Amino acid sequence: MGQSGIDLLFSGFTFFEVLLILAASLVAALAMRKWRHLTGAVFIAYGADVAVRLVMELASAGDLPFNFALDLAFARLDMHGLAATARPFLYFGLIALLFGLKHRYGAK
Repeated sequence: MGQSGIDLLFSGFTFFEVLLILAASLVAALAMRKWRHLTGAVFIAYGADVAVRLVMELASAGDLPFNFALDLAFARLDMHGLAATARPFLYFGLIALLFGLKHRYGAK
């Protein structure tokens, strides 16, 4: 028997990645001023996420060359393709939710 889609999605995220998504989304939502900035905020947060994951692979690779660490980062995306595909949509939804809360309950 195979795993369900929800199990595959949740197995692609570690605790550190969930914290990174929450922190990047919070910073992006707080930096936004208008709803039209949402797409840019998502691209910036997702770009920071990709850069942090690459740097973490480089840091954990030790004495290995850069191309091997890059291969490790891409292999992680291959192993958890559903989570990697859903990640930008998670950023989009979470940033929109947090900005909506800020816009609704924030100081005017």
